[in-house]
Amino acid sequence: MNWAFELLGLRPDADVADVKRAYARLLRITRPDDDPEAFQRLHMAYKIVLAHISAKATAAIMPTPTVVTHAEPTSRPPVQLALPTHADTTNVTEPVVHLGTLTNEIIRAAIEAQNSEELSRWLKNRPEFWSIQIKQQAAQLVLQRLFQQPQAIAAHCMDAMLKFFDLDHVLSGVNPVALQSLRARQRTLWELRPENHHELARRAGLMHNGRPEVLRVRKDLALLQHPLNWARVTLAAMQSKRAHGLAALVRTLSNNGRLDELPASVNRQHAMFWFRGATGGPLLTRERFILHSLRAGVWAFVTMLAVVVIAMMSAAPDGVHWSEVARVAGILGGGILVLWLLIAGFWWFDLWQGMPESTPSRWPWLRRLAIPLLCVLSFAMYETGNAPYMRWLVMMCFIAAMRKFRRRIAGNGSFFARITASTPAFIWISVWIIAALSRAQGMEDFPLIPILALATFAMSIADLWRHRAYLHPRLARN
Repeated sequence: MNWAFELLGLRPDADVADVKRAYARLLRITRPDDDPEAFQRLHMAYKIVLAHISAKATAAIMPTPTVVTHAEPTSRPPVQLALPTHADTTNVTEPVVHLGTLTNEIIRAAIEAQNSEELSRWLKNRPEFWSIQIKQQAAQLVLQRLFQQPQAIAAHCMDAMLKFFDLDHVLSGVNPVALQSLRARQRTLWELRPENHHELARRAGLMHNGRPEVLRVRKDLALLQHPLNWARVTLAAMQSKRAHGLAALVRTLSNNGRLDELPASVNRQHAMFWFRGATGGPLLTRERFILHSLRAGVWAFVTMLAVVVIAMMSAAPDGVHWSEVARVAGILGGGILVLWLLIAGFWWFDLWQGMPESTPSRWPWLRRLAIPLLCVLSFAMYETGNAPYMRWLVMMCFIAAMRKFRRRIAGNGSFFARITASTPAFIWISVWIIAALSRAQGMEDFPLIPILALATFAMSIADLWRHRAYLHPRLARN
């Protein structure tokens, strides 16, 4: 309080006119455009001094309430402050304000308020807040309670309450980061109410034809509130749209991926699985591998079942040859699983090779020489003629080298960066089409594989030269 009077250059017995004159005089030298912080501090001092003078004027005609700092049970009715009804004030009993009860009433009013105007009107009409001391102590207790146990308070009501208690600026002394986190958690709890699910769907982006999908949100919330169950996970994994919706819902409930801020009603293990498994991005996490493996397993089972059904429907007169059916079903189902494992292996290898050189790894030289060594081995086996399918491994080495070089170069806006920004499957198909066209035109002797092997070596050497500073200190000085 004293700092406000000192900043305005006033004495403690100054009146309202003195305060306004001092404020107008200081405004001439404290411009908000020149020094916003100084202006905000001056304005805050002006408000504090005016409130103090108003409180003194009120205290002259009204007895000062006694403050009780211990908490009272929430069932106790609020104490109403009333002015004496007769002129004789010598025997007036001082009213008692129980801060614990008052704190409970404030939080309950913020939870039940329909809008911010209703809450602001309720706070302004409370006679307890005519005392600045009670107002400040109540604000501290309210924040302390909310930090300990967040409540389902709408964001606009929380903002109105902070504004009333003058806690919506940096000079209030409250950590703004912690306050913003509290505001987000309380908004999430408010949106978890059934009547507010439309706001949760809108914030999570679960919309259909411009309208929030409330039923979908309720169905996904019911799933996330149960423990992780692989049967339910498999059923939801086969619905790609629902899997991404679950990830978006978890991201919204956790305040953009802060899983430690999830509501208590949501199962953390279940939510973490969908967030790490269905969230978009290049990383091959454990959860994403499990999710895609479940999908591959289901498709393999469906394919094998379809083979059995087709064999039974087109059975020969002498019956079904189950050994042949089992062989065909096993080849097709196993082929789907093997194909997924190959894709996952190349996915992991591609991410491993694309790591920045500054990232610590267990075998850095193995990561640097893996592509050229693998290319040499596959090319040598291809040239011997014993393994002609090794041409595909050479192509894969070429694709991996291209993507590694593209992600580790500095100029992402170059032409090479743009033409190599596609997925590995697209480049693989392009190389396969080139090879097919070369053979279709009678170019059997076209040295496609040697050219790809040479290009792989060239990109590997260029990548090593670009990052030579990590190979040896002398190369860094050169």
